[in-house]
Amino acid sequence: MWKLDFKILKQKWDARIWEITLNGVTLKTPVFMPVWTKATIKGLILDILQDPKYIWKNIEPIKLILANTFHLYLRPGSKIIHDAWGIHNFENRKNWLILTDSWGFQVFSLGLANQKFNDEKHSHKVWMKLSEEGVKFTSPYDGSKHIFTPENVVDTQCEFWSDIMMVLDVCSPAWSDKKTIEKHISMTHRWAKRAFDHFWKKYDQARWVLFPIVQWWTYLDLRTESANYLSQFARDGIAIGWVSVWESKELIQQVVAHTAPLLPNDKPRYLMGVGTPEDLLYGIEHGIDMFDCVTATRLGRHGIAFSDKWNIKITNSWYRTDYSPLTENCDCYTCSNFSKAYLCHLIREKETLWWALVWLHNIVYLNRILEDWKKKF
Repeated sequence: MWKLDFKILKQKWDARIWEITLNGVTLKTPVFMPVWTKATIKGLILDILQDPKYIWKNIEPIKLILANTFHLYLRPGSKIIHDAWGIHNFENRKNWLILTDSWGFQVFSLGLANQKFNDEKHSHKVWMKLSEEGVKFTSPYDGSKHIFTPENVVDTQCEFWSDIMMVLDVCSPAWSDKKTIEKHISMTHRWAKRAFDHFWKKYDQARWVLFPIVQWWTYLDLRTESANYLSQFARDGIAIGWVSVWESKELIQQVVAHTAPLLPNDKPRYLMGVGTPEDLLYGIEHGIDMFDCVTATRLGRHGIAFSDKWNIKITNSWYRTDYSPLTENCDCYTCSNFSKAYLCHLIREKETLWWALVWLHNIVYLNRILEDWKKKF
């Protein structure tokens, strides 16, 4: 008997509406997870994502969010979070489900950095070294040395008391040749076995669940090989990773359409790092249940908001006298109370309130798309 209960409510072709129950929290898929990288979304009090006064009145309160294990491990540190009785208590998210992502992408990013790192307080070399044991690297914050292994990545996420955890994997750089990628596949598969052997032996009776991740860029034959191998570990769910990085929209869709049917049909399927309105709808139609992406907040940080016609760049001068909301049929707090002209003023004056207002709209907008789809399904 698995810890995560996942049962069908409706299904038509590949698209489906399912119900997930884990650790006393029940939600319906498809679901979009806001990303709170360092246990927060800058400038946004997370309680408003469950308050009907602030979110669109016809959508369900958000119950599942994503945090970044790599950054929280470095600061404030897993001991501080563990001593607070886990990340739910640390951030006061007791009635939410929290997913912590794998460190594979951050490890890849360090490999890209592999250069002099400078900020106001530090100046040091950032480097990463991959081996069968795991990944050795230096912190981008202070240059301290660390090692991630398949086993201690599981231990750290368990110290966080995450609800859904991801295994450590290898994200091959885009310029890697196929021979290198095949080596990375074999390593990731060995790491996955080590991670699950450790997890099932040490934490089998615990409340947490662990997902494997299917990687390997746009090589569909390698995606097939990886999906076939990793599905044996998908007791509670499985993820598709390393899409929506630099490849075209067409290639993203090709990977999703090819990979999703290869995954177990009776388990949640999680598409990592995908979160534009059109990508969500495409993924849903191909049997994806869970999504996350920083796009909603990243665009908001640059003054870009989702709308029903096109993305709105609030800093454009013609919005200075546009007194209409971001989207006419959106009932989020931002659209219900503020105009494009006011948001344009806030951004031009660098008033940080615009972060919260635009981010709130973008997150609610994506969830509204999912709710509208469920009603029409």
